[in-house]
Amino acid sequence: MATKTSVNDLIVCPICYEIFQDPKSLPQCLHTFCKSCIKSYISSSVTDKSLNKTYFHCPVCRKCYHVTNPEEWVDTLPHNYLIVSLTDQEQMENKEPSCDICNRLSNFQPAISWCQECCDQLCETCVKFHQVGRQTMEHKLCNIGEQTQKINLSVELFCKQHTSRRLEVYCFDHKEACCLMCATVSHRKCEKVTSLEDCAQNCSADIPNICSEMEDIQKACDTEITRVTGDMKSLEKESKDIEHKVKTMTEDIINVVRDKEQTLLENLKKIEKKQSMLLKNSIDEFSDIKKKIEHDVQILKNSDRLHKISLFLELKRIGKTVSEAHIDVDRLQKEYHTSTLDVHVDETVQAFHSSFNTFGEIKVKTNSKINYQSGQIVFEKSVTVEESQYFSDVDVIDDRYIVTTGRDNKMVYILDENGKRLSSLKLAGSPWGIAAMQNKAFCVAMRNPGLVGFFKVHGNLSISTEKELNMSQNAWGICVYEDRIVVSIESKYNGQVFKFYDQEGNYCEEHIITPGSSNCGAVLATSNKCLFYTHHDGNSLFSVDISKSKSASPVYQGNIMKLPIGVTCDPNGNVYVACYGSNNVLQFDKNGNFIREIIKEESAVQRLYGIRVKRLGDDVKLILTAHGKVLVYNFMK
Repeated sequence: MATKTSVNDLIVCPICYEIFQDPKSLPQCLHTFCKSCIKSYISSSVTDKSLNKTYFHCPVCRKCYHVTNPEEWVDTLPHNYLIVSLTDQEQMENKEPSCDICNRLSNFQPAISWCQECCDQLCETCVKFHQVGRQTMEHKLCNIGEQTQKINLSVELFCKQHTSRRLEVYCFDHKEACCLMCATVSHRKCEKVTSLEDCAQNCSADIPNICSEMEDIQKACDTEITRVTGDMKSLEKESKDIEHKVKTMTEDIINVVRDKEQTLLENLKKIEKKQSMLLKNSIDEFSDIKKKIEHDVQILKNSDRLHKISLFLELKRIGKTVSEAHIDVDRLQKEYHTSTLDVHVDETVQAFHSSFNTFGEIKVKTNSKINYQSGQIVFEKSVTVEESQYFSDVDVIDDRYIVTTGRDNKMVYILDENGKRLSSLKLAGSPWGIAAMQNKAFCVAMRNPGLVGFFKVHGNLSISTEKELNMSQNAWGICVYEDRIVVSIESKYNGQVFKFYDQEGNYCEEHIITPGSSNCGAVLATSNKCLFYTHHDGNSLFSVDISKSKSASPVYQGNIMKLPIGVTCDPNGNVYVACYGSNNVLQFDKNGNFIREIIKEESAVQRLYGIRVKRLGDDVKLILTAHGKVLVYNFMK
């Protein structure tokens, strides 16, 4: 670690022996000097033009440098930021209060006192003059050490334009304080100019109101800091979710392509093997003919050893063999055709390859602030599916796809934002509730038989059953609670049985909660870790903290709530209940306090089952299942 002395040595220019001003380093030896010092040194070194001298030596190491224009050359030298940092650090460490009066005379003297009225720091000598001067002798002085340890409450009491004059009046038209000279010259036409003494008489009375207002601003800032901090955490989570989604999709695409590639390559090997066998057979046949001819050629070459009669008979046989060989070779030549391998790439693959410019695009969605508690909602569209008469519940996957269930035909459907049917799947039981999870997965609670199905939506938007859990009784409400699945099943007694599973379908725990009936309409996990559930036979909405209690508290009962079934919440935690009997939607705050009847009975809203307030596309929507329709509403901003 460098000592104090060594730091001082580093920040002193070797030419002027003062602290560096605009330090510049020579390019090769890296020795540093003040810009003005090295410029003057170089200029003085190359001034003798009669000698045509265009070089100078480094003042420290005597390294030779050649220059033609010293001023321009010095301007191009690199700035030594390390020296600047060391200089700033040294000045900060050695910063001592100095006398303001002496500083105005360009003379540094340490300050020992501070005048509250003049707002000046004073040295020992100036304190003496301050205490005997006619205008300053009654000013209150305090120790400079005490002043630096306290919050600096000093206010500049002297005019910025006329520095020797005190501020004496306040102009309410321009909202500024000034001296009498400024008031006479610059504010003589202003309507309200009052002396500071008069303004200050009753100013303390405004302090409580101003403090209260500032405290409100502080609270608002704290609230917004909490909200923005939450958004930062959400942003990090969303980024990880998108990364996981992109990687999963990439792996799926690669796996599909690899499977198709493997099938094609296996077929290639089979065809290659078959063609190789045909070629080998042709080679074998030509080789057999060749061997026969080679044998007869050897006989003819040794014909002088044969008897003439034997030779005659061999010639006749060989002639017949040659004739047959010609026929066989001619036949083989005509039968053989040179074959080549080619590949036909499927049009889908070719189109995918040629059109694959980018993987996708990352967008930042900015939410305009929606006042969920007082803002109005506007009907957007009604969606139907031809063969379904009753939709039991609804949810949103990936902010893009509506997933809904047909109660009577035991179907689950995937729809796009506009309600177009993309895919469907037959279920093993009668569906009641849906809970959407991450990565295009969702669960369905079913009755007759009691089941909980785990499903996956794939890249081509087809649906597959990943797992089915058999329930001892019918399954009713279902939701996601702290990365776990909560299922409400029928109870043999009065009350609710909530079973907890992880997102792979593994059993975790269960809770029996009273009161309620043996079946609840729907269940909702809110941000404040409470479960809300509807008791449609009792026209009630209940709330329970699973971690603290085994009994539920009634939130709302009767009145305009008849046969409540669906329950959901918006991004701010406000709770919504869809009522089958009263054909309306009720809104509560996150603590369960009734706010309003956000949708009243109307012709389109009949026999409500499911409800969700979720982002669909670019905006947050209120989505209902009513009789054989899916109804979509917009929140007004």
